Amino acid sequence: MRFYHKGLEMDVPDSVYYPREDSLLMAGVLEKEKAENCLEIGCGSGFLSILAAKTSAVTDVTAVDINEKAVEATKKNAKKNNVKLKAFVSDLFSSINDSYDLIVFNSPYLPTQTDDQVSSGKFEDKQWSGGIKVIEKFIQQAKNHLNKNGKILLLISSLTGEKEVLELFHNNNFNVRVIARERVPWEELMVVEAVPDKFKYVV
Repeated sequence: MRFYHKGLEMDVPDSVYYPREDSLLMAGVLEKEKAENCLEIGCGSGFLSILAAKTSAVTDVTAVDINEKAVEATKKNAKKNNVKLKAFVSDLFSSINDSYDLIVFNSPYLPTQTDDQVSSGKFEDKQWSGGIKVIEKFIQQAKNHLNKNGKILLLISSLTGEKEVLELFHNNNFNVRVIARERVPWEELMVVEAVPDKFKYVV
C-alpha cells in the first residue's frame, strides 16, 4: 500500500504497520523537535524516521525494528524520499550501542493478545500488541541509551493504562508529562514526553 504525507511518499508492505492516527499524532510532535541525533524504536515503514530526517531539526537519524521487512521498507522509503538514515534490525535496544538525544517509540500499546484472539479476528496480529510489558522493558533499557539532556517521546493509548505508564517512568527516575492527546473511536491516544530527573538520574 502507498502512504502519503506532506510530500513524502512511502510503500508499506502488508506485513508492516501502516501509519494511522497514532503515527500522525506523533508526527505532529516530532516535526517540532530539535536534536543532534534521534533513534526510532519500531520504525515500521520508516515514516517517522524519514519525517524527522527531512523536516525536523534532527541531524542524524537511526531507525530500528524487530521486523526485517520493516527495516527493508524503511531503507527503500528513505532512498525514495532522498533521506539519509541508518536502519537495521533490533529487538528494542538489543543491537544498539550508542546514546541519543531523542528516542521515539510508537509502541505496540495494545494489551497483549492471545493466539486464539488473533485467529478469531477479534484483534489484530500480535506484532501490533505488547502493552505495558513491552513499554516497561523499553523504559528500563532506554535509560542506558539516552544522553544526559535527552528526551523520550512515547506513544500510548488509554487502553495501555496512562497512570501505569507514568508510574513506570517515575520509578525509573524520569520526569514525565503527556504533551499531546487525540480521541479516536474506542480509545484516546497520547504522546508522553520523558526527560531524566537530574537529581536522581545517572547515565
